[in-house]
Amino acid sequence: MSKLKDFLKSQNHIIGLFFLFALSFFAIFILSEFPLDKFLLGFEILGFFFIIYLSIQYSKFRKEESFKEKYENLLDENKRLRSAYIKEKKDLEEYFLLWTHQIKTPITVANLILNKKSDPDTKKLKEEMFYIEEYTNMAINYIKLTDRATDMDIEKVDLDRLIKTLLKKYSLIFINKKISLDYRDTEVEVLTDSKLLSIMIEQIISNALKYTEDGKIRIFFDKEKSTLSIMDTGIGIRDEDLVKIFDRGYSGFNGRVNHKSSGLGLFLVREISKILKLRVEVKSKLGQGSEFFIIFPANLTKL
Repeated sequence: MSKLKDFLKSQNHIIGLFFLFALSFFAIFILSEFPLDKFLLGFEILGFFFIIYLSIQYSKFRKEESFKEKYENLLDENKRLRSAYIKEKKDLEEYFLLWTHQIKTPITVANLILNKKSDPDTKKLKEEMFYIEEYTNMAINYIKLTDRATDMDIEKVDLDRLIKTLLKKYSLIFINKKISLDYRDTEVEVLTDSKLLSIMIEQIISNALKYTEDGKIRIFFDKEKSTLSIMDTGIGIRDEDLVKIFDRGYSGFNGRVNHKSSGLGLFLVREISKILKLRVEVKSKLGQGSEFFIIFPANLTKL
């Protein structure tokens, strides 16, 4: 009954025109002194066609209302499912974030125990524990990056201080693998988020160390091109892998052979570069090494 009322309301203008036409027709008959039975016959014929018209329109109205109702139900269901998905995703992220933070405690304890020994096996074990901790940190960074609730902390960052902090962190790997370092001070500062930039550069340095068994790593800043270059003499990357190395979960041929790739490190590099409005490029030759370029915009100042 309510639908019929709604339909009649929607047809107010048509019904009004019908009665206005009928009244005008009736007035003409009265003024012209035509027989009223002719008027009634005409009114009945007009009313018949008008009822057919209303019946057709009512059928269309019911279908439209049915579609609207289904559409609104689908929207409500979509909102409900989306809310449930967001809640489940948040719960899962919170769980893994808690788990990755908790696992750092036994890693720290294991490192304290290992620091008391200095035999060759212990050195190798220290290196593996270092990478376990780095994979844990990578997981934490990935979770945080996928749910960026806070704004960036933009400030002037001393690039040399940031890079030297990372090199000190990875000094154990440089020493254990006997990899030499060619690093020249950049003498620049960049306006950016220091934490995100640090994660980005760290992933590239970590990869360079991971896939370099002998040789050196060179870090250089080209002031004319505003580009930070990180080059290694490692195993290099196949041409067919170069276009995919920044994809999430893609480990490539090298990762599968060496079982060292998580498929997250370079994905983080690409995602952070988008956030910081930086460009990342890479060139590599299989068996000769790789070179990554972080290209900054023109917001650098000489120190």
